[in-house]
Formats: sequence, structure tokens, C-alpha cells
Amino acid sequence: MNFENIEKLKKSKPITVLDIILFAVFVVAIGVSFWAVYRRPKSTVLITAPSYSRELSISDNAVIELEHLTVHIELGKVWVTDSDCPDKICEHTGKISRAGESIVCLPYGIVITINGRSDVQWVIGR
Repeated sequence: MNFENIEKLKKSKPITVLDIILFAVFVVAIGVSFWAVYRRPKSTVLITAPSYSRELSISDNAVIELEHLTVHIELGKVWVTDSDCPDKICEHTGKISRAGESIVCLPYGIVITINGRSDVQWVIGR
């Protein structure tokens, strides 16, 4: 056994100022990376009906009461409640939150679409 190395190890400082600085830089780099990857592009909600059309930001909190259903926009999600159509597919679609998703009520011709740049881009036909 080399007792000299053991004594050096016992006398060494476990954490230095440089270690703390490197750790802080590492944590900030990870935080910036997560922000860059998971940030959401700005999107809008387009609600169209036979006699109605309106575009709102998905970050708005709103309740839009149309003739046959109610649209809720809250915390970046959109969903339909209180539909009086027979199949209620628009209600059963649930909450949508990504660009390109939509809720459709075919009996009354109402379409709710989230527009914006998608966080996943597809290239088709190359």
C-alpha cells in the first residue's frame, strides 16, 4: 500500500471553487438545451363555422359559445364542451395543443384548428 497517496487524498479539498463554477456552467447549459428543444412555437386557434370565423392565440384563456357547442381555450389547450350534436365526436376528441391538430363537428360544419409552426417538421415526396 502506498500510504503517501492516502495521506494526500485525506488532505485534499473535496470541492473547490472551480468545481462549483464548472457545475453551474453545466447546469445552465442543460437548461438552455431543454429550453431550445422543448419550447413551443407560437400558435393560433382558428375557429370556423358557417356564419362565424375567429382566430385567437393559443395562450389566451377564452370560452367561445357558438350556436351548437362551446369551445374552451385554456393553458395552451383547446377542447369542446356542451355540444348538442347526436354523436358528440367533437367532445370526445379531447384536448388538443399542437400545431396541425383539429377538432371537427361535421353535423354543424364547425372546424377548430391549431395553426402555427409544428415542433416536428415532415418532408414528403423527395
